[in-house]
Amino acid sequence: MKKEIPPTNGLTVELSDLFSFNSSMDLATQLSQLLNIPKPALTCSGTVALIIALQTLQKKQPNRQQVIIPAWTCPLVALAIEKIGLTPILCDVEQANLNLDLCQLQRLTNTNTLAIVVTHFAGLVYDFSLVQEIAQHYQTFIIEDAAQSMGATVSLQSVGLIGDIAFFSMAFGKGLSSAEGGVLFSRHADLHQDLIDNAKKLPVLRYWELKRCLELIGYSFLYQPTALTWLYGNPLRKALNNHDEIAAVGDDFDLNSIPVHQLGKWRSQVAMRASKRLPVHWQQAHTRAKKRIAQLQLLPNLHVFDESENTLATFPFLICYVENKVFTHKILDQLWKEGLGITQLFVRSISHYPALSHIQADTPNAIQFAAQSFTISNSVWLDDQHFQKIFKVLECILTA
Repeated sequence: MKKEIPPTNGLTVELSDLFSFNSSMDLATQLSQLLNIPKPALTCSGTVALIIALQTLQKKQPNRQQVIIPAWTCPLVALAIEKIGLTPILCDVEQANLNLDLCQLQRLTNTNTLAIVVTHFAGLVYDFSLVQEIAQHYQTFIIEDAAQSMGATVSLQSVGLIGDIAFFSMAFGKGLSSAEGGVLFSRHADLHQDLIDNAKKLPVLRYWELKRCLELIGYSFLYQPTALTWLYGNPLRKALNNHDEIAAVGDDFDLNSIPVHQLGKWRSQVAMRASKRLPVHWQQAHTRAKKRIAQLQLLPNLHVFDESENTLATFPFLICYVENKVFTHKILDQLWKEGLGITQLFVRSISHYPALSHIQADTPNAIQFAAQSFTISNSVWLDDQHFQKIFKVLECILTA
């Protein structure tokens, strides 16, 4: 059977992780010690972590109704904001870049802005110091969306400790997984306690917990290249053959896509046991990524996003931006269906997803970035031989 390389560098769940009874350590304590962060609140997903964060902040600023987010990000971010009655405001990114457009951000931020969400994409760390200046002027909170960047550091401290609130995701493929899960914390002691208290109020939904438990068991057995062919690869190719890129990358969400409940104890214990392997997992990923980024940087018309000074990235995948849209289409035509871990992260800007098309926004750079970017897996299963296949295709197209 054909092997399928996953699009991200997910941490495998070993059989011994499933038998996690009577452990003296819990996941929140383990992550607190591993990352040197306050002992976090745990939720059923990163999306629900964001919801809890926003609800907590809204109690402090009840008259503020707007939340500014990047126009190129996961559609669940905007849907989470709408789910609790707030208004997402889309800020464009810089041209060919992941940073927020500061000029537009300055125009959008006002006394009705509850929070600005800054996003650490692809295991990288975003320097949002200039965003902080704007936020401070309006006494606006900053939420760090570090869903993809658990383990990344800036000046030797974990990402998430500069803004007011931060969260990680434990969804499939994010690295550490509990078959969906969220990690939520704040560097402010009072705000952190509010997050803990509010997370405890989440309901227990037995159907969803059973579903996630079964998914986690399945993940432990089936997260490997042969099984991923029919679990991930074949549905992806079917969607692409039907010209449905949104379904291909799994971004076909709506307001009903966000169950709100607690993270079950057994799943958190499984993740706790698996988390002990994270330091080695991150180090190996970093070594692999830096070697491949250096090679990719030799190609013309291609920008590969790398870690910046004083930061250390975890690189679950590499984000690439192509300067020519025609080149991007050729790359995806040749590689997206080949099972080599090539995909797109978000195939549309936020207001171009069907469930969010009612949002009015002027975000040409985000539209362009969605059209001209793709990602390369940094999975351990993408060996040098398979990576060279990718590189040769890129070299042929980009040097033509």
